[in-house]
Amino acid sequence: MSELKVEKKDKNHVEITFVGEDIAFVHAIRDIVSEEEEVEFAAVKQEHIEIGDPILIVKTKKGDPVAIVSKAAGKLSKQAADLAKSL
Repeated sequence: MSELKVEKKDKNHVEITFVGEDIAFVHAIRDIVSEEEEVEFAAVKQEHIEIGDPILIVKTKKGDPVAIVSKAAGKLSKQAADLAKSL
């Protein structure tokens, strides 16, 4: 797993940098986060496709954005485990 850096955080907003991680992984988490009813906005940004680390940005209507990202990471992990079992 890569290093995570919480760049900005307040009650309803978080920006997390995934140091050394592929942007596809962060997009997968963003997709799961976006499904949550409490989420107002979820996006991934990266300076350039070949340089820089992807940043996940989450804004919520209510609820802790870090907890929502953590829950999404757990769901992604379960999906990956289920896929591995089916192969």
